[in-house]
Amino acid sequence: MRASTAGAAGFGAFAPRARLLACDLDGTLLDSAGRLPEPVSAALFAARDAGLALAVITARPRRDVEPEVTGRVPGSAYWAYSNGAVIHPPGAPVPRRVTGFAPDRVRSLLAAVRGASAAWSCALDLVDRTVTVDPFPRAASEHWSSVVRCASADRLALPDRVPKLLVHTGTGCGTAEVAAVQRAVGPRAAATASGGGFVELVPPGTGKSAALRWLCADLGMDPADAVAAGDGLNDLSMLRLAGLGAAPANAHPEVRAAADLVLPSNDEAAVGALVGLLLDGRDGARGPDDPPRGPLPSAPE
Repeated sequence: MRASTAGAAGFGAFAPRARLLACDLDGTLLDSAGRLPEPVSAALFAARDAGLALAVITARPRRDVEPEVTGRVPGSAYWAYSNGAVIHPPGAPVPRRVTGFAPDRVRSLLAAVRGASAAWSCALDLVDRTVTVDPFPRAASEHWSSVVRCASADRLALPDRVPKLLVHTGTGCGTAEVAAVQRAVGPRAAATASGGGFVELVPPGTGKSAALRWLCADLGMDPADAVAAGDGLNDLSMLRLAGLGAAPANAHPEVRAAADLVLPSNDEAAVGALVGLLLDGRDGARGPDDPPRGPLPSAPE
């Protein structure tokens, strides 16, 4: 089923089954200015009050998600960071699940990336910091927190698991760049992108779909009971795994084409519209010709 919000045929039949709403952050929950709009925040609280479990699955590490954002998401939500490699249960200060590359694999990937193009460079997304390896451009990491710079991969002291590698290609992170990096690293890693100019590498079989599968298992449900929303190439596997995948109108064309439901853009409260459809579909007293609901309630202080 693929439809716009104006004609979501069959959506109401799915809505009563939905038990989990899992959303990407940048480009989906957040608007173009990086803010969580009030209608979206209110919709998340309304979804929680209606009994839906919530999860935010983002490419960002935890340290780079502002309190202004986390404070406007219900405390009952799971947070999955670094493309789902680091998962915090509701309210937990430490992760329950951390996946990633072993140190030897990281070093082999760094060598493969540098061998493929002298213009490419890498950063390592660790649980507690980001390590950039020269010649990674300083300007590309100026807005990140807890950044450590390393002159050479030979000097890296790494933990048991490195959740994600970022490849700065200098030319972007579209499908062509993702494919080129994938060829360079082969089957040792899965290449994807979430925007922002970086191709992202995660271990094969991990990523946002694996995080969604883990979340569903932790909640005692099937992925078919989940609704997922995202805009980037790294969201594709999550949207395909969920019982229903939704994409905002600003999503990458490949993501929109794969989605079951195309929403308004992230600047038009995409997830607010999605929650509205879910809650309307759960209300058996409403008919297809009934007027829309009033505004969703404001999030509690």
